[in-house]
Amino acid sequence: MMWTGKYRPRRFEELVGNPEARSHIIKWLNTWVNGKRPLLIIGPPGVGKTSFVHILSTEYNYDLIEMNASDSRTRDMLESRILPVFNNTSLYGKPMLLFLDEVDGIYRRQDTGGIEFLTRILKEPTVPIILASNSRNQRIKELTKNCRVIEFHSIPLDLSEKLLDQILSKEGLNLPISEKDLILKQSHGDIRSLLNLAQSADAQYMTDKEQMSEIDIGPAVNAFFAETTLEGAKNILARSDSHYVDPRFGLSPEDRRRDILYAFFTSIISSRTLDMNTRASLLEILSSIDIWIGRIFLNRNWKLLRYLDEMLVNRIYSISRNKGINYSQYSFIWPTIMQVISRSHGLKPLFPILSVETHSGNSSCGALTLPYFISILSEEGNLEHILSLLDLDQKQVSAIAKEIDAIQKSMSRTRLRLRG
Repeated sequence: MMWTGKYRPRRFEELVGNPEARSHIIKWLNTWVNGKRPLLIIGPPGVGKTSFVHILSTEYNYDLIEMNASDSRTRDMLESRILPVFNNTSLYGKPMLLFLDEVDGIYRRQDTGGIEFLTRILKEPTVPIILASNSRNQRIKELTKNCRVIEFHSIPLDLSEKLLDQILSKEGLNLPISEKDLILKQSHGDIRSLLNLAQSADAQYMTDKEQMSEIDIGPAVNAFFAETTLEGAKNILARSDSHYVDPRFGLSPEDRRRDILYAFFTSIISSRTLDMNTRASLLEILSSIDIWIGRIFLNRNWKLLRYLDEMLVNRIYSISRNKGINYSQYSFIWPTIMQVISRSHGLKPLFPILSVETHSGNSSCGALTLPYFISILSEEGNLEHILSLLDLDQKQVSAIAKEIDAIQKSMSRTRLRLRG
């Protein structure tokens, strides 16, 4: 049995850390009345947000209705699941508590209406609502305006050490101090990670004690592609300051930078030394592993995370040797990035205008509508007529003209290649 399930807290006294935040939530629930603002719990993974809500509902005799909001992003999906909760009572005659976990996952696609729907229902709730997010960022800005925010913090080192000692005692294990220090260091105050690492140590899956130092992601990737032995490549990956992250969620720039799969992707895609077949093979491997990561996080099957390094290294090592691959933080070479930035600055003012005309959001307009709009304008006879219907200034017209020119040049090059 996985220790994350075996030692999951089931009573208040078994919880570790954040006592003040938990007391505020208990007081909020005890004084809840119709229309009271929902709670938004913000804290890193593995600090007990979900476990606490489960215990809270049990201790105070609530029927817990739990949803992973990141899996139900659209307005229709959220509406079909949440509105019945507002309009009905529990089958067991209990008051209901609605728990929306991982709400930061909703904000990856901003044009599906999920944000607007949640913002609206949070203003006049008829049942207690608790939401949980892994971080406070721009994606949940609207939710923070309509909720009372309670922050959970990483578990302090002394409490993590006490918990680790208790678990090792129950399991009859006596790990060396150096190995315990490694577990505490690598878990970063994340209890779920601590339990997984401790169980891995018991099963002898821990990295060697000499590998305690972490290598920054850039030097780690460079060293990985330059390493001449398979075991050496595994060692470098184990020591890198990197993570596997859920591909469903948008991330902060720092989180994205430390995503090892993304670091490999950007380095491979921007390499000028790879032939097309090798590049395609490497990207196919990364894609398949990305799917596995998504399934692991979706099903919360954390025990499989420990196999990802082996899977990645064994599949990518042989075909990536002596290919001259170097770390790149960006998925485009720098000259291309500058062109993209320059073009985006010129086209951005068009999005609000076109989004109104096409009844879509700004991001959908830029990704989906604009390419077709530019293509239509590039056809003879359409430009002056359509531009006369829109209130555009000279800069916007100039940006459109540059895009049309780029399309026409691209089509000319394509025709020449086909003739050749």
